[in-house]
Amino acid sequence: MSIDSIIVTTGSFHSHDKQELIDSNTLYVTKLFQHNITEDKFSEDALVSYYIDYYQSHITHGGFYNFVNSFQNHEKILYYIRHSLQTIKSSEHLELLNTIFPTIPSSISQEASKEFDDKFHKIQEEENLTELNFDWLINHPKLNIVPEEDMVSYIKLDLIHAKKEPRHVKIIKQLCKIINEEFVAITAGDRNNIYMHSWHFKTIKNYYYIIEKDHIVTLYNSFTKEEVTKGRLVLNKTEQNFVSTFISQMLA
Repeated sequence: MSIDSIIVTTGSFHSHDKQELIDSNTLYVTKLFQHNITEDKFSEDALVSYYIDYYQSHITHGGFYNFVNSFQNHEKILYYIRHSLQTIKSSEHLELLNTIFPTIPSSISQEASKEFDDKFHKIQEEENLTELNFDWLINHPKLNIVPEEDMVSYIKLDLIHAKKEPRHVKIIKQLCKIINEEFVAITAGDRNNIYMHSWHFKTIKNYYYIIEKDHIVTLYNSFTKEEVTKGRLVLNKTEQNFVSTFISQMLA
């Protein structure tokens, strides 16, 4: 089950300091990350504020020179930052990021990074990320305002929910490993279609769907409808309820 609520404390919600509300949510997400909960266990909206704050903090304190050198190979982080900028409608900041990362650069000069830093701060005058982040966060329908003393209880509940991974998600993640992509989220699904199981999902690079029939799971590209890979399901007797799990092997 994905973590869907956006948690902040009562104190931060009533604070006059907008950053305090953002920090409260960032702290909550950070606590879950510290318990080895990965991004794919969250709904994408539950990570938006966190990644806006993450990006803003890195650029403000280290500039693009450090950011590029630190994250040049972290496509997943760049995906979530892009998605978050798009979600809060920060088009100028997104355009700047895409100017720097049309592909993953191997390095960036300090002179070039200074120019990007200046552009970032200029954009901040019109598209202030703190303001946009706060406005998006405080108006979100799934914002959950909890007393500070209850935060630990909510973290424990989310840890329990995150461990309850449905069978189809396990299968999809195994397929993602085969095609070397990072799973993001289920986008649609139907357990009861004529093929028994059909699920649509997204990765950081593309959209796919799977169809399960006669213990064979086939992966298709959502846009081209072409088959990408497939694998056979077998009964795993080590699991209490004898659910089928996916073999990490492509079929000829």
